[in-house]
Amino acid sequence: MDNKESFGAEIGKQIPIKEIYNDLAHPTLSTVGQTLQGATRIALTPISALIWGYDKISAYLDIAIPEYFAKRKVQKEKVQTPDPSIAVPTIVALQYTAHKPELREMFTNLLGASMNKDTCNDGHPAFVEIIKQLTPDECKILRYLATDSRMPMIKIREQVVGSEGQLDTTPYFSDIVFTCECSFPSKFPEYLNNLNRLGLIDVFYDTYLTDDTYYAQLRSNPHFPVFSDNEFIKYEEKKSMYELSQFGKEFCKICIQD
Repeated sequence: MDNKESFGAEIGKQIPIKEIYNDLAHPTLSTVGQTLQGATRIALTPISALIWGYDKISAYLDIAIPEYFAKRKVQKEKVQTPDPSIAVPTIVALQYTAHKPELREMFTNLLGASMNKDTCNDGHPAFVEIIKQLTPDECKILRYLATDSRMPMIKIREQVVGSEGQLDTTPYFSDIVFTCECSFPSKFPEYLNNLNRLGLIDVFYDTYLTDDTYYAQLRSNPHFPVFSDNEFIKYEEKKSMYELSQFGKEFCKICIQD
């Protein structure tokens, strides 16, 4: 292969492209491909409007960061250049997350904290990656947990009469998704697993709050699943709890601020 010729070009010569996509060999693929091409373009068109360029990000930060400082009464002499390991990935992430207000606010708080001499060491580069892996609903849950970190949850289990084994009838139920007005409350089990995976919450499946008032509140929720025993199946509750982890508290202190 000529040194001036790219590796990709050489590979291209060796692959029988015309044979693979020959209309005679694959007439259905070609027709469907042409039809879907237009649909694909239409589906992806709105995405371009959601991706922020640097000018738009810069214009946003020119307003958002001074407001961040003003709200927290940060003096001018306390403002410093942020750590690139936080600032650069934050700005890059804003390109494709800024259209979501909950994520945008978290990134703004993280960047602002990194530019304040009093809080610059409280953030962590990992916070950027964590925010990127959150949904707006999970941001709402974290905001609530930042003020009330310990939450009850219940799932319903069923047992066939005369047997010893049990099966989960429902996933865990928590009213936090309704309190926070989450857009997709049925996704609470996924949110729970993701927040736990990210180390932001601790889940105690075999521990529960001794004050049953917390669980009574769940049972009174109109969305709480209700089942009645019959001659074949008995139902019982399994009470558990979850709370912000210490790491989660540090994350919320920086990324979720009033």
